[in-house]
Amino acid sequence: MDVLQNPTYSYLSGNQSFYYRIFKTLFFYYSKMVFSTYAPLKVYGKENIPNSSYIFCSNHNSHMDVAILAVSADKDFNSFGMLAARDYWFDSWLRRKAVNTVMNLIPVDRKSNNKKLSVEDSQALCNAFMSYGNRSLILFPEGTRGKAGEILPFKNGAARFSIGLDRPIVPAVIYGSHKIWPRGKIFFGPPTKMNVYILKPIYPKTFLKSSNPSEKELAVAIKEMTKTLEKKIRKKAVSIYG
Repeated sequence: MDVLQNPTYSYLSGNQSFYYRIFKTLFFYYSKMVFSTYAPLKVYGKENIPNSSYIFCSNHNSHMDVAILAVSADKDFNSFGMLAARDYWFDSWLRRKAVNTVMNLIPVDRKSNNKKLSVEDSQALCNAFMSYGNRSLILFPEGTRGKAGEILPFKNGAARFSIGLDRPIVPAVIYGSHKIWPRGKIFFGPPTKMNVYILKPIYPKTFLKSSNPSEKELAVAIKEMTKTLEKKIRKKAVSIYG
């Protein structure tokens, strides 16, 4: 079955039902309230966000980070899709349904021995999602939540999708989410201020030498783009966290 015809992922293509749209909108305004009162959020570099679709990438220390990036861009959760591990978020019907009520999860396999969903399938879902209403993606290149101030080695997924989809990556650094909702904690911690630093976009075409690159050239471009992304985020994170 063509992945775009799979009813499990039908919510990613075209306009969503009123049920999904209203809950995503309500959750966005709830998040804005939290980030203006309990955890005041200040955004730097907002002018670096393109008018077209893009892939938002940042460090990752909290489940709160997705909401932080969406509010930073001032776009509700109908406008963002989040690449999520299929073996965790999609194996449970209840978990998938609950999270998809307030976010748009796009499945990606992180287990190399799992052949049920290819990179091309995930990319097709991303393209269908982004092509409707100029929507964007959120992706955390570290692949998992890490410790505050410690940037884990980046995986090449962000660069691979950026080149495959021909959409720029917008790097960002989040500071403060590790204090209010750190990994391993169920409830919010004490109120704290948070900052987001949005950096200049990285465009995939600057890493390609031709419009029809070979597999080898493509691999080199993905590697170089990943290095550039990691360097930009790591450098900014070091300046913030010390």
